[in-house]
Amino acid sequence: MIYIFKNIIDYYKNFIDSRMFILVPELSMKDDFYYKMITKCGEGYLKIYLLNNFMVINANYIPKKNFEKISEIQEDYVEISQFESDSSILKEENKDSINVGFGIFSYINNSKKVSVYCKKYEPVKFTKIILTEDYYDKFLKDKFEKDFENVKSIMRFVSLNPFLPEINFLFQQIKSCKAKGLSKKIYIESKILELLSLSTQIYEEKNNINKLSVKITPEDKKYLENVLNYMKNNLNAYPSIEDMAEISNMSKNRFQMAFKKIYGATYYKYFQMLKFNRALLLLNNSNYSIKKISSMVGYSNTGHFTGLFRKMYGVTPKKYRDIFNL
Repeated sequence: MIYIFKNIIDYYKNFIDSRMFILVPELSMKDDFYYKMITKCGEGYLKIYLLNNFMVINANYIPKKNFEKISEIQEDYVEISQFESDSSILKEENKDSINVGFGIFSYINNSKKVSVYCKKYEPVKFTKIILTEDYYDKFLKDKFEKDFENVKSIMRFVSLNPFLPEINFLFQQIKSCKAKGLSKKIYIESKILELLSLSTQIYEEKNNINKLSVKITPEDKKYLENVLNYMKNNLNAYPSIEDMAEISNMSKNRFQMAFKKIYGATYYKYFQMLKFNRALLLLNNSNYSIKKISSMVGYSNTGHFTGLFRKMYGVTPKKYRDIFNL
């Protein structure tokens, strides 16, 4: 069965009304709703901060049965998420299914049919920002005039680079926001603008990298995906450029240029982003010691790991855990 909704807000209202979640009034307030998953459906919660032109959704639940929802939402909107689980599957009409993994994911709706699937007993954990069509028409367009049209291109780029440390860190700040009422509205809106600013800056830097003269073939892209998969599965290692060039079936120099052109960063920088994105999630979702986490992402020297973490995020791993781990 395909569900048709006029806008994204109606979609989430229906999702709540599907008898999977129930409102907890004592933990809710105006524009800020806390829903607990019904016991027979699973365990966990869904928090929705809802205003007229944007939404922030924080989910942390484990369903007891598989569920799939096929929908058509008749409104353009942009959704930017940080996933801390890898069990969700998204399928757009006439496209292959996407396994949504750890890190940043963005989705741009153009009134197409979309299927969302979650597996039973697999955790679902994410924070989403949803910018409605009104946000563009009444806010971005007024402030930025013609430049606001670039936002969708920027979001597509961000989705292809899900391990950007600044953006992952920003989502943790949004998730841990304890403000209420007007102060929360101002804080969240400021973070949305910061997200757009960071994304634009990185996107513009990527465009400069795209001017690299190396030509990339479809076969090159396939081999580079093998390199990326190797990196994701070996975060505690530090393979050499020569090793990665061999996996990519390229010369050392060509590999370095091709990787930078496709992924917007050097091999070493991108691998570091992968490592620290995973460290961020481990700090937030486990009780592992900082020494253990350091080792799990390839740093035998905890002091070196701590220094790099502070340089990247502005706080030490311990301070981060104290501030943001709810």
